[in-house]
Amino acid sequence: MNVAQRVAIVTGGGGGIGGALVARLAREGARVVVADLDPDTARVVSESVNADHPGSTVSAGADVSDTAQIEQLIALAESAFGPVDLYFANAGIAGAPGLDASEQDWDLSIDVNLRAHIRAATLLVPRWLERGEGYFVSTTRTAPAPIP
Repeated sequence: MNVAQRVAIVTGGGGGIGGALVARLAREGARVVVADLDPDTARVVSESVNADHPGSTVSAGADVSDTAQIEQLIALAESAFGPVDLYFANAGIAGAPGLDASEQDWDLSIDVNLRAHIRAATLLVPRWLERGEGYFVSTTRTAPAPIP
């Protein structure tokens, strides 16, 4: 896929897989909103990428478990670069809560690792259907863990 001149949002973009996605997208010519729960890490990635690809990114702190904050990311992308073409649902909470986890622990994990994807898709897919194109990419990661 050619991403040149495409507009992307990368959640969890403040490092790791997300940071690498941001760098690659910018290198390929995309314009990217770097979103992370920690606005400072998002800013650092954005500044680093912009040093090599000036004006290719903007950053924002965002809690993707909150629909209003996803809406704000979309609005930021549209005001900075134009309509969103690509959404990378990369933010996540590592590790599932164990048997001794509280209901709040489970709710947070499900909100970030599942519902955030549904919320973003609900906001973006109708726009993409109208335009005839759009891409939603979900990042999942697993690692073996010992069973207690």
